[in-house]
Amino acid sequence: MIALPPLSITRDERQEVLLLQKARAWLEESDRLREPGIHASDLLDPRLAYWQWADPKPLSERKVWLFLIGRVLHGFVVQAMDPEQEKTATDSGAHEELGILYSPDIMRSGRPIELKTSRIYEVPPDEVLQEEWRIYFEQLSTYLILTNRLTGYLWVLLINLREEGTRRTFPEPRCYRVELTRAQFHQIEDVVVRTRDLLIQAKAERDHRSLPLCRSWLCGPQQCVYWNACRPEGRWPQEDKRRWSQ
Repeated sequence: MIALPPLSITRDERQEVLLLQKARAWLEESDRLREPGIHASDLLDPRLAYWQWADPKPLSERKVWLFLIGRVLHGFVVQAMDPEQEKTATDSGAHEELGILYSPDIMRSGRPIELKTSRIYEVPPDEVLQEEWRIYFEQLSTYLILTNRLTGYLWVLLINLREEGTRRTFPEPRCYRVELTRAQFHQIEDVVVRTRDLLIQAKAERDHRSLPLCRSWLCGPQQCVYWNACRPEGRWPQEDKRRWSQ
């Protein structure tokens, strides 16, 4: 140990603001480089995707830090799995199928791997795993349709997994193999194509009302900057989610 004299330690909020500005600029520059069109991620919550297209907003401070951590960790894992990728790559590159742009995090032996970062303390039990991580499996399933595969993988980086019997947390991955039957493949494919068409129509007509409502945890005056513009049916202007009709 080094014996230190009493130091003068003062929080420097100007440095924090500078860091926020640089991080936001880096993330938004990456988003600006995305090809225009319908992206696979747009199909998960197409109404939100519509508003982000119709009325782009700067990232909130909270989203900057959440996205930054995920983007950086994605970059490290992509490089570890494929050292020949560009040093700035955070996914496997852009592709297009069915008029939909998509960028799986990793492609391995022709199968998509979806990489997610989670701050939860405990892994959901197997019997509720699909529902708890529904949005993860929806995105992976979309990639399976677009790559014409029945098998893919979900890798979740748990950065705060709690050690059994203690309150200590540590990072650890959980990896899952996901398989579709041919019937399930066609069922999901129909939903993907139908949602794509709805989003194309909404953009052409500049009218979001034909699009399905977003997940409840994405919706509300505190969660969404488009709350008053969107006026989601059966929800707006009621702020108490327990009183929403849908």
